[in-house]
Amino acid sequence: MDDSNKTRDDTALSHRRGPSNRRRASNSEPIDRVDTVLFDLDGTVCEYERSPGEVLGAAFDRAGVEPFFDVTAYYDRFGAFVDESEDIAALRRNCFVDIANERGRDPALGRAVAEAFASERDHARVIFVDGAGDVLTHLDGQGYGLGLVTNGPPGTQRTKLDSLGVTDRFETAVFAGHETPSKPHPEPFTRALDTLGAQPGQTLFVGDSLDSDIAGAQKIGMQTAWVTGDNTESTGAGGGEVSPGFVLESTGDLRAVLSGPDQ
Repeated sequence: MDDSNKTRDDTALSHRRGPSNRRRASNSEPIDRVDTVLFDLDGTVCEYERSPGEVLGAAFDRAGVEPFFDVTAYYDRFGAFVDESEDIAALRRNCFVDIANERGRDPALGRAVAEAFASERDHARVIFVDGAGDVLTHLDGQGYGLGLVTNGPPGTQRTKLDSLGVTDRFETAVFAGHETPSKPHPEPFTRALDTLGAQPGQTLFVGDSLDSDIAGAQKIGMQTAWVTGDNTESTGAGGGEVSPGFVLESTGDLRAVLSGPDQ
């Protein structure tokens, strides 16, 4: 299963902005001594054409149920059910039923909305995050080793990769939460490194979640670049600060700041 902060079956809400002493990557400060780049998938390489809130609204309509919760309530329950849920459909159903129980609604309504959500969500309807497609092409051409470490079901995530036409860009793909524990556990990161024959200190992990991507990669000594997007919060999970090595406003910015795999 996907982690408690983001399944990225649906775009997550619980990203964190790091402390003020982080470095913002720029053309004048290249990221060097890197020969391998690992990427998160959802929110870093791609995103859905429709937001989770839009899909949830459509799910209520499809199920004929008056809306009784928003997408924030859904995400707030990820941590409580992620370990016991065998896949994203089960996780969503468990979350929706729990919300229904909490709010005095028939649990069957939660199940109905979860089923409708699954029918509305098309995993092939994804688009590149700003500049991500060009970055993958560029880094591949430059000779970097490329890998993917994503929290999510293999079938779902492969559908996204196939739709984007980038499956072959990655020399390895680790589907954390299924093949390994979910990020930020070290195992998915180390599995990708082992497959690529890469060293942590010469590998850059690029992700949009401080708690899952940046904190997890830093635990094993990898360099890190956080894609901020429109994230605005100031601390990591549990109030602790996570300080990324570099900060990128978009994945596309990575192309300008990597100095080349041989340097």
